[in-house]
Amino acid sequence: MAIYEYEGKRPVIPETTFIHPQATIIGDVVFGENCYVGAGAVVRGDYGNIIIGDGSNIQENAVIHSEPYTTAVFEENVLIGHGAIVHGPCVIGESTTIGMGSVVNGETTIEAESLLAAGSVLPPRKTIPTRKVAMGNPAKIVKDLDDNMLVYNQIATKLYQDLAAKCKTSLKRID
Repeated sequence: MAIYEYEGKRPVIPETTFIHPQATIIGDVVFGENCYVGAGAVVRGDYGNIIIGDGSNIQENAVIHSEPYTTAVFEENVLIGHGAIVHGPCVIGESTTIGMGSVVNGETTIEAESLLAAGSVLPPRKTIPTRKVAMGNPAKIVKDLDDNMLVYNQIATKLYQDLAAKCKTSLKRID
């Protein structure tokens, strides 16, 4: 895996967090426990800092970055889908899902237990309130997140927490 110190700042990665060998982590990035970072993901704490809460997952080819002197905060159990781009400053609330291929621009907040649907674009300086579903370009709130959708998101997040633990012991390159 490519883990880089930048201007004296080193990523903080607990033993229980799995970083795929083809992921890139740079600079001022702090991971919580039991996180998963997939192949091709890039987490750049070179200009701003990035905080990833316990149990969160950053799936394959996602990119996280923040503007100079700002922070991108991901609370606990956040799911960042394949190919999503999240640009801070931002706050992504607990148990929130950012769908595959979505773009989250800076100065945004997605409150707890919300869903930004796949392929959506959240413009700068916007907020998605707690337990809402937003979609489109630009993303607009389309409905409340019902209990069934919340359970689905929780199951998906748990699968990645389990995958992180399994990859720590079972992922072996064979070529």
